Amino acid sequence: MSLIDATLPVLVAQGHNIDRRLSHRWAQALGQIGVTRVKSPKEPVVASEALYGLDGALTGDYQELFKKLRRLGQLEVVFGDDEGWATALAACWLEEGGSNLVCSLRGVGRLPALESLRLYLHLSGREKLANSGQAFLEIRQLFERLSGLAIDPFEPVLGRGVFAGESGVHVDSWPKDPSLYEPFPPELVGAKRLLTIGRHTGRVALRLKCWQLGLTWPEEKAPDLLTWIRDKAVELERSLTDQEFVDLAESHMGTWA
Repeated sequence: MSLIDATLPVLVAQGHNIDRRLSHRWAQALGQIGVTRVKSPKEPVVASEALYGLDGALTGDYQELFKKLRRLGQLEVVFGDDEGWATALAACWLEEGGSNLVCSLRGVGRLPALESLRLYLHLSGREKLANSGQAFLEIRQLFERLSGLAIDPFEPVLGRGVFAGESGVHVDSWPKDPSLYEPFPPELVGAKRLLTIGRHTGRVALRLKCWQLGLTWPEEKAPDLLTWIRDKAVELERSLTDQEFVDLAESHMGTWA
């Protein structure tokens, strides 16, 4: 067993009330992606006997350290995140043959991020995912209901915009060989490729996005619209979601059909 999920006890510690039915569905969904130990809401995040901390291990000979830790037996391992390295430490632990790793979805509670580590195990060939796309979709939805937090569209692994492309080589490679720039197929986590609008968008991509959204192509206003889009994308430091694009256009041009 490699991964131990502690998302529910972390949420309880943060003051959330966990619905029993959602808790059961949570355990089932995580089981579908190969997480064989899911802590119940009443369990402690850190067991009474566990290895905890080790935040700065990456600055030293972590391989030798991990070798010594593995000799201590099947204790839970909980990496701290004071340096912002929890997920990286956890990946190194797994790389060195470690197990019983405590993590949480999105790294809530300053734990390693479960979704990133599960993808790491898949991509490294250690524990392959099989037909798990729908499970990731359910996990995303359940987490938002349990925590009351919306997952950012561009958050790694779980974000709906992770596989978005604005224009150029990314969009051009979709019908040819998307693996040229995608770390894994979007279907693996229940995602889809999306055409987004941002600072690199040109008239062709803008026209296509308007067609996808059922919007009238603003021929005369296209140059101005592209300028507004680019300015907004620079301000946000990312591409625009479809709703942000529509809101921006309407704020400058009025409602369009």
